[in-house]
Amino acid sequence: MVKSQVKVLVRVRPTNTFATKNIKIDEQTGHININIPKNESHGVVNHQQENWSFKFDKVLMNTPQEVMYEYVAKDILASTLEGYPGTIFCYGQTGAGKTFTMSGSSLDYKYRGLMPRVITSLFQDIQSRYEQSITVRCSYLEIYNEIMYDLLSSDLSSNIAINEDGKGMIVMKGLTQKICNNEEEALSCLFEGETNRTIAQHRMNSQSSRSHAVFTVHLEMRSRVESTEKVIYTKINLVDLAGSERTKKTGSEGQTLVEANYINKSLSFLEQVVIALGEKSRDHVPYRQSKLTNILKDSIGGNSKTVMVANIWPEQSNLEETISTLRFATRMTKVSNEASINVHLDPQLLIKKYEREIKDLKQELAMHDTLGNRGRINYEPYSPEQQYIQQQIAKKYLSGEVEDIDIESLRQVKELFIQFRNIYRNMVKDVQNNNYIEGLSPKKPQENPVTLDSSPGHRASVARVGVEEYKQGFGIGKALKNAKAVVPTENIMKWEDKSEETSPTSPNKFGDTRQQAPNEQLAKKLDNIDRNQIFLEFKEKEGKEYNDSIISNINTLKEKKQEIKETSDLCHGLKDEMERYKALITRKQETKNQDEIQQGIIDEEEYHYIKDLKDLKRKFKIESEKVKELKSIILMINQNIQQSKSMLVQRFEEFFQKRYLIPLHVSMADDSQKEAEEVDSIQDEDVDADALAYIRAKKKVDFIQKVKKTK
Repeated sequence: MVKSQVKVLVRVRPTNTFATKNIKIDEQTGHININIPKNESHGVVNHQQENWSFKFDKVLMNTPQEVMYEYVAKDILASTLEGYPGTIFCYGQTGAGKTFTMSGSSLDYKYRGLMPRVITSLFQDIQSRYEQSITVRCSYLEIYNEIMYDLLSSDLSSNIAINEDGKGMIVMKGLTQKICNNEEEALSCLFEGETNRTIAQHRMNSQSSRSHAVFTVHLEMRSRVESTEKVIYTKINLVDLAGSERTKKTGSEGQTLVEANYINKSLSFLEQVVIALGEKSRDHVPYRQSKLTNILKDSIGGNSKTVMVANIWPEQSNLEETISTLRFATRMTKVSNEASINVHLDPQLLIKKYEREIKDLKQELAMHDTLGNRGRINYEPYSPEQQYIQQQIAKKYLSGEVEDIDIESLRQVKELFIQFRNIYRNMVKDVQNNNYIEGLSPKKPQENPVTLDSSPGHRASVARVGVEEYKQGFGIGKALKNAKAVVPTENIMKWEDKSEETSPTSPNKFGDTRQQAPNEQLAKKLDNIDRNQIFLEFKEKEGKEYNDSIISNINTLKEKKQEIKETSDLCHGLKDEMERYKALITRKQETKNQDEIQQGIIDEEEYHYIKDLKDLKRKFKIESEKVKELKSIILMINQNIQQSKSMLVQRFEEFFQKRYLIPLHVSMADDSQKEAEEVDSIQDEDVDADALAYIRAKKKVDFIQKVKKTK
């Protein structure tokens, strides 16, 4: 069991109207100081508080999404893979950036949030853990107006109950848990749930979340090295809370006002739970006051390692909400959790293990009794019938039909070894006679070689009738399995000629007089049309806009690829130069004595080495960011090219159908399939490996949503 405080970080939303006169932030120490001057209109006697000071684990300003992941989620994910449950949640006023922090932007892969990054890193870590078998399940829960909904259910089921197991872990009964075998399937679950979430628009946020959402990744871990009946169950909760609102500012009315009341009420109950946990004298913690606090019972003050991100909006008009958020975050720093590994023993696997052990012990005891009683031991060799029985047992064991062999005596063990040796010798003999190929699998016989005489009317002759069965001795040969009667070549040619001369309406050899199918007539009509020439003309006229877009994007793509190659080469050069400077600094360190090392004394040469190394690191970071940006741009260009190609083909098919009066579904069948394959194929050399799964999952969910809308 590991006892730890809840880690609290503050993320500051970027804004052009930062309240510099009122808010002072020190990123290095994690201090935030806020000053609000007294209102002179309140008179001389005014007890209004002017200054507030807060201290947190980390304050992040103008921080990119990848840096947020490093500070917030990396350690939590590592602990989860060790078996400790984890929780990450965002808190703050509406519009402060909670959903952007958790989910990110759906328009650009570069700005993806903590949730997709956790999924990507999780499956990367799973692939490197060869000694473990890890099963991943995903669930997505929404709390809207104090009603729980399953976002991964086809009907958004609300029949969900909150239960608690014997170890204090919260279990959601009735909540869908989808098994995810890879990153793409997990991201599909995430995107599907996000499309089903409830959002609304008001004055402060055009895409305001109107519900609390809990995306949970459940892990079931078994060891491939140790005993398999030991199972570790753990999870990581990714919580996106709805923002607290002042209805006067948001202008909420009607249903939006009702939603705001439920949101503020549940967040108020959450604050009461945090206050109760911070007071050591309190015996009762009011978890059951709301659905949200009940679900987060094991995450706040329970069995979990928890990180909270407090999102603030540092503008003059939002100072009161900022202070309220920071006060709540300060209370959260006083909450401590006790995380432990949740280990279970699989009863079915235990039963199978005990059955095997009992069986082995019984066999060992029987052998011991047999050896101890010399009068019962039979020294006579096995009879032919007994040898045949042991031979069948050995074959079944080698083929995998049986897993264990019941050992009765040492005499049986010796006979089994003899049978294993005989089977091996026979297989070696078969290999030498080309009856088997590598891997001891039957070799596929080749077709009979046929020699044709050029003289007319001469029948084809078979080179040989059979193959020799064994090299030793005399064999009459064994016919090949695919041996067939040889048909004269001239007869084949006559049949082909007749088939070509047969008209569509003439009866065939079975007496069928049916007319040729309409699809066949249409196929012949299409064969007489030069589609390629028509397509070239279409690209120069009606489809010129799409064709020019494709060419322009392809040229831009080539330029960006050349640019990313040059930038990557520069990064490699900087990296080599950094390694050289590191070696020089290490060499200087080795020449120092112990006193100089302890006092941290450096000479002028070493100072220049360190300074140059810092400059190189800064340049390397800048160039690395350029590489990432170029990869994102290349990805977008590829998408534009594929979209333009798709539109060009679609417009051509419509043009082709109108011009030649051909049914659209027939002419587009093959090309639309090819186009779909082209859109789905994204080269690994152009984008990051993790971006492929992200894009495919996004496309899959978008397609499903379009299908639902058309129904």
